[in-house]
Amino acid sequence: MEQLSVGMGEWFFTQGLIGYKTILENYGVKVKTTYDGIIVEKQHLEIMADAFFDYYLKVYSVASREERYLRRLHHQFKNGETTVKKDLNQRINETKKKVEKYFSDTEEGLQFIEAANRYRQEKKYDEKLDPLLDQLIESLSTKQIDEKLTANFFKTTILRSYFGQVSFLNVSKNALTLEEQKAVFYKDFIEPVLVEWALMDAIEKEDAEEVHKVLNGTNHKIFNSIKSAFKKKTVKEMKDFIQQKVHHCTFTEFPIALHSFEEGIFTPLALSLKNVNVTWEAQKTFLPLCSLARLLIFCSQAGATRSQNKSVFIYYGGTFDALYQTNQFYADMKNPNKTFDEIVFNLVREQKLKADYLTKNHYMIFEFTSDYDSKKTILDYMVMTPFLMKLFSEHGDLFQQIHPINRGTFIKYLLQNIDPKHFILNVLRNKIKKGYSALEVIRMIQIRHLNLLLAKGEEKVESAQQKRYVWALVKSAEEVRRKIGDKKAQGIAYRLLNAVRSHNKNTFMDTVMRTYISCDLQMPGILLEALHEEKMDFATVGNAWVAGLVSKPNEIKEGEKTDE
Repeated sequence: MEQLSVGMGEWFFTQGLIGYKTILENYGVKVKTTYDGIIVEKQHLEIMADAFFDYYLKVYSVASREERYLRRLHHQFKNGETTVKKDLNQRINETKKKVEKYFSDTEEGLQFIEAANRYRQEKKYDEKLDPLLDQLIESLSTKQIDEKLTANFFKTTILRSYFGQVSFLNVSKNALTLEEQKAVFYKDFIEPVLVEWALMDAIEKEDAEEVHKVLNGTNHKIFNSIKSAFKKKTVKEMKDFIQQKVHHCTFTEFPIALHSFEEGIFTPLALSLKNVNVTWEAQKTFLPLCSLARLLIFCSQAGATRSQNKSVFIYYGGTFDALYQTNQFYADMKNPNKTFDEIVFNLVREQKLKADYLTKNHYMIFEFTSDYDSKKTILDYMVMTPFLMKLFSEHGDLFQQIHPINRGTFIKYLLQNIDPKHFILNVLRNKIKKGYSALEVIRMIQIRHLNLLLAKGEEKVESAQQKRYVWALVKSAEEVRRKIGDKKAQGIAYRLLNAVRSHNKNTFMDTVMRTYISCDLQMPGILLEALHEEKMDFATVGNAWVAGLVSKPNEIKEGEKTDE
C-alpha cells in the first residue's frame, strides 16, 4: 500500500488532517487533497518524524521568542522605564537556569551565562548593556541550545496538554538527543502505520509467508494478538479473522484498528478505559483507531491556532481545501498572543473577501484548553451564523471602541447565543463605581440592539437609524445629568440598574418620569419603548439611558459624530 485517502470527520480529527498537511508543507512537501480530505502517502510517512520536529522547532523557537521579548523590554529600559528591569532580570535568569542545566560545559553556554550575569548586575541603563544583550541573543540562537530548549518547551507546554506523556513526550525521554527523540517518535507513531499497511498488502495478495514476515519483523505489542491468532491459519482464515474479530477504524474505515480513543490519543476529549469493561460498555466508550488515525490526531495541535494558551479551530461545511485555507489564514505564528477577537475578525475579513459571508454557512469555533495533570478540559463551542458574520463585517468599527478585555468576552457571548445584557449591565455598573467613561458601554448597547434585529431575520435593518435611537436616549439622559449634577445622577443610576436587572419596567419608568419632572424637562417619546418594546427592548432602553446619565459630554458628541 503506497497511499490512503482519508476523509474529514469529527472536528478534532479534521483538525488533525489540517495539522498533518501543515507540518509537511512547512517541510516543503506537497500533500495531495480530495474534496473532503487528504491523501496520505507512504513516502511522506517515512519523512514525517523529521518534518514533525522541524515544524515545532521553527514555530516555537525559544531563541526567536526570547529575542522579541528581551529586545522589547530592553528598548523600554533604554528609554527610561526602569520598572521593566525586574522583568528583564527575571526572564534572563529563567533562561540562564535552563542553559546551565544542559550547556554549562560548552563555549556558547558559558558565554550566555556570563553575559546574563553581567547584564543582571546593572541597575541603571548603560551603553555597555547593548552588546551584552546581543551576546545573550547570539548565544541563545546557537542551533544546539535553541533546539534543546525549544524541544523541551513544545513538549511540555504545547503538546503535553493534548497528549499527556506518550512516546517522546514522556519526561524520561528529555535526556535523549533530538535525533534519538525523532527515532522514538518514528518507532511509536510511524512504524505501526507501515506495519499495518504491509500486513494488509500481504493478506490481499494472499501471501502467507509475507504476512508472517511482517508480523515477526515488529515487536509492537499491539500486534501480539494477531501474531498469536495467525500462527496456524490459512490466508482465507486470516481474512475472515480480520473481518470478524478485528475492529475497523472509527475515523478512516481501515480494516485494522488496534488502538482505542484514550487520553494518550487526545487528552481534551478522551477518557481512560483502564477501569471500564470494554465488552459491556463498548457502545458508550470504545472507539477503535488504526495507527494512521492515531498519527493524524497526534498532528491536531498544528491544525489549530494558538491564542493566549488556548487552541482555536474553525469548522464548517465545505471542501477540505477551503477549511484548510480558512484556518491557515489567521494562523499567524509570528504573533502567538493573538487575541480571540482578532481571530474572529480575521475570519470575517477573509470570508468578506470571498463574498460568501451572507451564505448559509455556519462557522463553528472550538476554543479549548486541557490540563493533563488535573484531567481538566475547558471547551467552548461557538457558532458564527450568517447574521453574526454580517454584524461583525458591517459594524466592526463599533467593536474596535470596546476595551480588548471586554471585547473578547462580549464577542463570545454573541457567538454562544447568550444575551450579553447582564454583561453590559455589569460593565456599566463598574464604570459608574469608578467614574470611568461609558462610551464602550454605549457601543455594546448598539451592537446588542443591531444583533437582536438581525437575529430576527429582518431583511433590511437601517443600522444608522437604529444607532441614532440609542444616541437619542443617551443625549436625553445626559441633559438630565447636567440639571441634577453628577452625585445625584450616580445615585439614580444605581437604582435604575437594579430595575433593569430585575426587568422591573414600572419602577424604571416611575423613577425616570419623576426625574424629568423635577428637572422641568420634557421626556422624549422614545423612552416609552421601555414599556412597549416595539423598536427596542427594555434592556437596550434602560442601559442606554443610564449610560447617558453617567457619561462624559465630550465623548457623547464625539461618539455620535462617528456614527453620522
